Amino acid sequence: MAIVLTHGANSQVYTINADGTGLQQITRSSAIDTEPTWSPDGSWIYFTSDRGGTPQIYRVGTTGGNPQRVTFEGAYNVSPHFSPDGKSLAYIRQEQGRFRVALQELATGQVQLLSETSKDESPSFAPNGRMILYATSINGKGTLAAVSADGRVKQRLSETSGDVREPAWGPVTN
Repeated sequence: MAIVLTHGANSQVYTINADGTGLQQITRSSAIDTEPTWSPDGSWIYFTSDRGGTPQIYRVGTTGGNPQRVTFEGAYNVSPHFSPDGKSLAYIRQEQGRFRVALQELATGQVQLLSETSKDESPSFAPNGRMILYATSINGKGTLAAVSADGRVKQRLSETSGDVREPAWGPVTN
């Protein structure tokens, strides 16, 4: 598992076995490192860090080392989530005061803004990789929304009570 531990003002990424043994510090910086997620092939841990002055997405090998910056467009990129095939990364990008769902092709670095709302959070790919589920705020209420990975189809999924936060697709079961 990849986790974040905070000692004083520093939040850093660690790995730990499911039984609680084998704690290993993966990132070491005076910045805040948070939101770790594993690459689908298990060779990288992607995370959000403000080590460059603003929140950006970085990656580091699973045993640590020198982190590499992944996002370069925009001054605020957070909440990385992989497509099932590992070729794309969905995340939240702040642009002109709006928090929107972005999709980056990892091979080319090309970024496409997918959502048109302004307070989006927590993108999560469907198991088939075709849709991205996310939470947004409409009229001050948390709402569930979805957008296709190509940005062509946008849907708001109604919720009758409560505020929607942190959606995640479940696995495909037979």
